Amino acid sequence: MKRVFQWLLAATVLAGWGQAFWQHDRLPERVATHFNAAGQANGWMTRDQHLVWQIATFTVIGLLFQGLVFLQARLPAEYVNLPHRDYWLAPEHRAATHAWLSGLLLVTGALLELFLVAIFHLVYLANRAAPRSLSNGIWPIALAGIILSAGLVVAVLARFSRRPAP
Repeated sequence: MKRVFQWLLAATVLAGWGQAFWQHDRLPERVATHFNAAGQANGWMTRDQHLVWQIATFTVIGLLFQGLVFLQARLPAEYVNLPHRDYWLAPEHRAATHAWLSGLLLVTGALLELFLVAIFHLVYLANRAAPRSLSNGIWPIALAGIILSAGLVVAVLARFSRRPAP
């Protein structure tokens, strides 16, 4: 299952790259990249700088989550913060625990990449509008991100808070 999630993360990175290259020629030479609370542009980059920023963002996030998967399986047990850690990281449960945590990390990375795809799409739309301003579409996306984050925390707690019956 880990391979499926690794491919999912890779696919979201590639989707972000595809979005960046597709948007590049469609953006103005001077791209609004930062917006105040009212949605008005107050930070700018060149179109080429924006492309590099977008590609770097998707790449670094993908590598970060893949690196976390690599690292978490190699951490000593005392550095892993789980309910009932001694049970879940005992030799007979350790592989399954790390497999589950790896899947969670990879799915979290993929969801973050999709969140960034949505944010960069809103930035693209803002730069196609006159005057350049960010739409209120940011709020449902932010709310979805918060709900998904809370859901992931609940999933971890639900999975590890109780020991299975012997």
